[in-house]
Amino acid sequence: MSKTFTSVMYTYPWDIADEGIDTALSKITDLTGCTEVLLTPSYHVSNYFSPHNPLRPIHLGDNGAVYFQPEVERYAGIAIKPRVSPDVVDAAYFDRIVDAIRDRGLTFSAWIVYFFNHYVSSKYPEFAKQDAFGTPYVGQISPSSASAQEYAVALTAEIMERYQPHAVRIEALQRQMWRHGLLKNKFVGDISERCQFLLGICFNSASMANAEEGGLDVQTFRDDVVEWLRPRMARLPRDEDLLPVDEDWLNEAFEGRLRQYVDSLNAVTTSLWVRVAQVIKNAGGKVQSDYLTGPGRTWINGLKPSINREIDRLTVGTPSSAEELQSYLEMIATDGEVFVPVGPGNVLEAGPLIERTKDAKNVGANGALFYNYGLLREEQLGFVGQAVRAVSCD
Repeated sequence: MSKTFTSVMYTYPWDIADEGIDTALSKITDLTGCTEVLLTPSYHVSNYFSPHNPLRPIHLGDNGAVYFQPEVERYAGIAIKPRVSPDVVDAAYFDRIVDAIRDRGLTFSAWIVYFFNHYVSSKYPEFAKQDAFGTPYVGQISPSSASAQEYAVALTAEIMERYQPHAVRIEALQRQMWRHGLLKNKFVGDISERCQFLLGICFNSASMANAEEGGLDVQTFRDDVVEWLRPRMARLPRDEDLLPVDEDWLNEAFEGRLRQYVDSLNAVTTSLWVRVAQVIKNAGGKVQSDYLTGPGRTWINGLKPSINREIDRLTVGTPSSAEELQSYLEMIATDGEVFVPVGPGNVLEAGPLIERTKDAKNVGANGALFYNYGLLREEQLGFVGQAVRAVSCD
């Protein structure tokens, strides 16, 4: 017996609500044939072209919000509070959508965005990532502080207990690269890879205190980072300025103190990620992640390889062979699954999408992810349906 191949549609709650829940879910079932809906209850700022949204085809999104009415007592004693989107017109807004998804016989999964949040980082700048110059980054919350950690755990617990999603895609619960979330940039000169890496390291008070506990003189290290950055950012890049970030540099830079500081950051970030994953699992959900970490990856996202065994559903590009897919399965949780994001992107015909979806199934993936219901024209939703039917008939 061949294993089930699951077709999953990402979507936003406002597109479902604006179009009418019944109308939108009919399109998902009838046009796309997808059997699982990955719906976000917490999202970051973006602007949207939603071509079949009858109310606002151009939608200027919230600057970081939740799309349900939170139970405020859950956040008592936590400095960070969730911001509720104005789209949440009443207490049952999100509940109606989730209930309707299940009533249609579809599987409901959640897609939670955590620390990519312009609202929280603006309202609570003490919890934002700060670079070595002391600049708080609007859009990035640092995982280092206890308040940020407790907020992430409380948000996850509420979503799991109230809505019981089948799976949760964890997004932005790790260190973010320095320019992630920066809006309307005015950059004439390039910034080298090593400078970007150092700008992406957090020096807010919690990050520094954690490293101080490990015996590092963080203020002196921070001063040295500033002294290193200033001339290299000010001048035209020299050959030595264009060298890559690699393990050797990380180990040797600043007499080993860079590695020590980054290791301190990574330990905290990884511990939080695993803690959130356990909240999901303990409530009966699967952990879905785009991150599979290991040597050469930890310094990019701040997550150590210990997260891999917590991943129940790994999202990766189409593996080149069954052997490659098996290698992924051996790194994640027992009975883990591999899902392939196949687009569709701005496709103009069904053929390429059908081919990508078939490739994912033929190599042994457990399912395909389609992005995103509200962003696609109805013709493209039909292309998704052709792809889903094509693999269903195999």
